[in-house]
Amino acid sequence: MKTTFLHKTGADRLLVFFNGWSRDAQSAPRLDAGGFDVLEVSDYTTLDGDVWEKVRPYSRIHLAAWSLGVWAAARVFLDLPVRLESALAINGTLRPIDAAFGIAPDIFAGTITHWDDEAARARFLRRMAGSAAELEALPVPDRTPENQKNELAALQEAVAALPQPPNLYTRAVIGSRDRIFPAPAQKAFWKAERIPFAERDLPHYPFAGLSAWLEVIDLGKN
Repeated sequence: MKTTFLHKTGADRLLVFFNGWSRDAQSAPRLDAGGFDVLEVSDYTTLDGDVWEKVRPYSRIHLAAWSLGVWAAARVFLDLPVRLESALAINGTLRPIDAAFGIAPDIFAGTITHWDDEAARARFLRRMAGSAAELEALPVPDRTPENQKNELAALQEAVAALPQPPNLYTRAVIGSRDRIFPAPAQKAFWKAERIPFAERDLPHYPFAGLSAWLEVIDLGKN
């Protein structure tokens, strides 16, 4: 994993943002900190990293995790003695490779297989953004297709070893226009977990219309 402070001013509150697969700090949402220090986590090729060292000085810690970062954050925090004030899952579940509660296994495997194809990547990014117009607002990561493919294959193996880590989320938000993590699968999962969720008119990438990290936290509120 890689960790990068997007904002660090010495605040006592920390927002830990687990980014989605294939992303990086360069492509993280550029949002107003709103009194938070903000730590971005990405690249789950390995789940080793310095998250504990980065979060340990803070007395108030909030978590927002997006897409496959939802599973990754739960797996990472499983081993850390951290008490979270809140934890929001955004367009993801704790069973990310699952026909009923996540992404169908054949679709997940197909994404790995076809990621070398430029046209396949373009179709995926358009689905992630929601539309051709929304694609223009999608930040571009500084990563190669090979690097992204290796990460997804590593996540496939890691999820197979722990299909569903213990839940740490207090709320979830579901994009009704999500074409990566189907909204019905997300709703079925969080209902089964009895975690409150809010459904929003959002694509899989939900940050384009936001201006502050407080707005991200508020996405999960009804």
